[in-house]
Amino acid sequence: MRRFVLLIVLGAAALAPAGEPGWRQAAPGYPWSFPRDHHAHPDYKTEWWYVTGHLAVLAEPDAEPLAFQQTFFRIGLAADAPADSASRWAARDLVMGHAAVGDPARGRHVFSEVLWRAVPLLGGFGAPGDPVLAWAQAPAGTPGRWSLALEDGGFRLTARDDRRGLRYDLLAVPTRPLVLHGEGGFSPKTADGTAGSLYFSATRLEVTGTVWQQGAPLAVGGQAWLDREIFTSTLAADQTGWDWLSLQLDDGRDLMLYRLRGPDGRAAFALGTLVTADGTARTLPGDAWSWEPGRTWTSDRTGSTYPVSWRLQVPAADLDLRLEATLDAQENVSGRTGVHYWEGAVRARTPAGAAAGRGFIELTGYGEGSRPPV
Repeated sequence: MRRFVLLIVLGAAALAPAGEPGWRQAAPGYPWSFPRDHHAHPDYKTEWWYVTGHLAVLAEPDAEPLAFQQTFFRIGLAADAPADSASRWAARDLVMGHAAVGDPARGRHVFSEVLWRAVPLLGGFGAPGDPVLAWAQAPAGTPGRWSLALEDGGFRLTARDDRRGLRYDLLAVPTRPLVLHGEGGFSPKTADGTAGSLYFSATRLEVTGTVWQQGAPLAVGGQAWLDREIFTSTLAADQTGWDWLSLQLDDGRDLMLYRLRGPDGRAAFALGTLVTADGTARTLPGDAWSWEPGRTWTSDRTGSTYPVSWRLQVPAADLDLRLEATLDAQENVSGRTGVHYWEGAVRARTPAGAAAGRGFIELTGYGEGSRPPV
């Protein structure tokens, strides 16, 4: 599932109702094929490519790793948009990019965004056979483009914003098979399964490359997680936000959990996936785990209060963990749509305090102006 409707589509396009004509609905039985399904799916209203990870600066091996995020969203404007129009400027989609780098050792989190029509010179999505999956012109005043592309068996990620001091060039190569979430890659978002997404992940990617800080290039290496969701409608009318977790455990297992919250803050629907060290995945229903918030942090920019520590228990997997944000201030605030959400790196420890792994958490629907449109 992931970021079902981050929608963070974010003010730019409303969530489509389940019966909206023209758009294809996500459903069980999708015939997955790779590398084709790494590319865009224009028959669906919305999709995203989400990469988050942890990067050690090779010159500072004992420092807390940097955290990074790169996201591309494809947002369909109209199912009957003139894809065959004689005008090359007739846009069928919007392309939106979010990028962030967090530096816990220096207490710094930098976020940047781009939002363009998917037209020549501004941004777009490559068709199968093209190594480029998604790209967008860099923010005004910065040369070049942001991109996500297939390269050397992995994914090349680039982003740059000179005004904000954000820049990286990374290669992320999967080290285990792709994981399909839910039944055959259909991830439901309601108990009756009437809404959902096509959803897969590359839960472990080995990352190498360069991050620039204060204009200086730093060689980095680490691990990342790729999430890929494709859908037209996911959130039910009584779902106001979600919490999402990816966790790479030191024992070789990977864990993904999500819960959709109702107006009272309680989980309206929840699901997860546990991946063993050999890449075998099994679904975890919402009653198979608990994920309780602890300490909170309040944003000076938006006034929103987010949990930044948690206790996670998955009894069937013999997991009892304490999760703690590596940096409290990991909120992304969009200057274009006004939407804000918390996307942050976390450490996992045992009750005795031993290191157990690292992960990322996303929190949406916290505070005014942050709820996905439904």
